[in-house]
Amino acid sequence: MSVRSNLLILTFCLLLVLALASLYQLFALRFEAGDVFPPGSSLRSDPQGSMALYQALERAGGVKLQRNYRSLARQKVTASTILLLGNDHHELTTADKKEIAEVDQLVAAGNRVIVAFNPVITAPACTAAPAKPVDAKPPKPVKAPDTAWGISTGYLPVAEGAPDKTLIKATLAEPELALPAEIRLLSRLTLQPPQTGWRTIYAVDGKAVILERRIGSGSLVLVSDSALFSNEALKADRQAALLVWLLGEQRRIIFDEYHLGVSEQGGIMALARRFGLLPLIGVLLLLAGLYIWQQSIPLISAAGAGSDDQAVGVTHDSFSGLVNLLQRNIPANQLLKVCCQEWQKSFKREVQQDAALRKELHDAMTAQDDPVTRYQRIARLRAERTRR
Repeated sequence: MSVRSNLLILTFCLLLVLALASLYQLFALRFEAGDVFPPGSSLRSDPQGSMALYQALERAGGVKLQRNYRSLARQKVTASTILLLGNDHHELTTADKKEIAEVDQLVAAGNRVIVAFNPVITAPACTAAPAKPVDAKPPKPVKAPDTAWGISTGYLPVAEGAPDKTLIKATLAEPELALPAEIRLLSRLTLQPPQTGWRTIYAVDGKAVILERRIGSGSLVLVSDSALFSNEALKADRQAALLVWLLGEQRRIIFDEYHLGVSEQGGIMALARRFGLLPLIGVLLLLAGLYIWQQSIPLISAAGAGSDDQAVGVTHDSFSGLVNLLQRNIPANQLLKVCCQEWQKSFKREVQQDAALRKELHDAMTAQDDPVTRYQRIARLRAERTRR
């Protein structure tokens, strides 16, 4: 293979490596921003994520942090604070009873579970009901749909011309708690609890926005505005005292990603990442590539058609190796003598029985004439003795 072909292959390999590196960098930047993950995820670094809270707790120390990518119902979790951020408030009416039972089971195991809903900035538009005729029959009563934990939702009124991100002040409904008297919320969502079992922590005009319920040694907290945990809120309007109370006194805090649809995929690569085998796989792939390259491109290039070097490009076998060895160690004028000596050793009995052959060998070792002619004479004489 010519030098030009080798340069072309090397250039192609370099361009391929640069393309792969650029593609990796592009994906790394995309995942670093985190906008591929749902709002409320601790993997997002944009305003809608909660990565800032995760990193702040990580730097503060004193607590064990964890991101969860598997179903909590299949794990034994106790004495932990579990954050379920970025939920849709419509899930209160559409949630499966099994999911509600799993959350209650986590609370009963001694965990503090915080369920925070995505902020509702504008109240849904209500269409006026059509006028009923005078003689119309009264409508049949419709049973209200069952909701999770018996919680019903409502919306605070929005003043005309008010900006979408106007903050709302909520007042403390439990004065005995060491919490700020007022907090600021972005969401217009309100939570109406049943008559018993729940206590209102914060409310706006008598309508609850943060609720708490004790079940055994655990507690369940419903927050109408998950923006309290967002990166934007921690930068622009940090409410540290409320966050400290919400996280509770547990020494283990779990940011659940599974309920947002971010789950851990099984397979060989997942196991390799878990046990730190990715560098080993990279080295094996590199060695495989070098082996394929070595097999496809010889390390010693063949001689060109006009090359004067006869040693380049010659196929070497055992016979040519023996010839080269003899040429390096035996002078040309001593070659026939050495061959006759080896012949006498190998065919000693035959030489002793044949006087003519013995004489030819002796003369060949002492004569100084053409060694090729002498060799042919000895070979012809021995062939005649063999045919007899």
